[in-house]
Amino acid sequence: MRILPVVILYYLLSLPAFSQEFPSEIWHNGKMVLVSEDTLVGNIKYDLNRDIVQVKVKDKTFTYSAQKIFFFEIFDIISESYREFYVLPYGLITSYKAPVIFEVLVRGNITLLCREYIGIKNVQNPYSYGSYSKKVLEYYYYFLDREGDITKYTLKKRDLYTVIAKKQNQVLEFIKANRLSHENRNDLVRIINFYNTLL
Repeated sequence: MRILPVVILYYLLSLPAFSQEFPSEIWHNGKMVLVSEDTLVGNIKYDLNRDIVQVKVKDKTFTYSAQKIFFFEIFDIISESYREFYVLPYGLITSYKAPVIFEVLVRGNITLLCREYIGIKNVQNPYSYGSYSKKVLEYYYYFLDREGDITKYTLKKRDLYTVIAKKQNQVLEFIKANRLSHENRNDLVRIINFYNTLL
């Protein structure tokens, strides 16, 4: 009779975790400043795919498109950190610029921006043969220069080298000494922060 519990345990361990929550799917404490200069304080939920943000103030829920938003900040209960988002003009699909929501990761001569999205990744199942699809949090990164131009970062080294051209040798030494990856979010933050200190 002990076979049944073992079979059940094996089955449960072989299932991927579907209950993972992502920051864009839950409510966070925060505040929003509108283009009209009105400020709303309450619970905030954002959707970067549609560039809209919902705000719960007491018993009312308001929905705003990027055109109405200047800025919002949240305390992300998943990462346990404060996060800032600004609306900037950018052509996501075409060259036509429209208001787009960006998260600000680093401020400086080069400002590092990002937009998160939920992607699908194939993962090898450690408990059985085969693989399964899993939702993962991914990011698109962008560089904002002092002139206000936004350039998408393709995660290729040559893109990063173009951005850090003024202090390339020093930055490359910093990357090598600290074993940083130009594709890792936290490492990229450190790289751009270091570059800005050199300027």
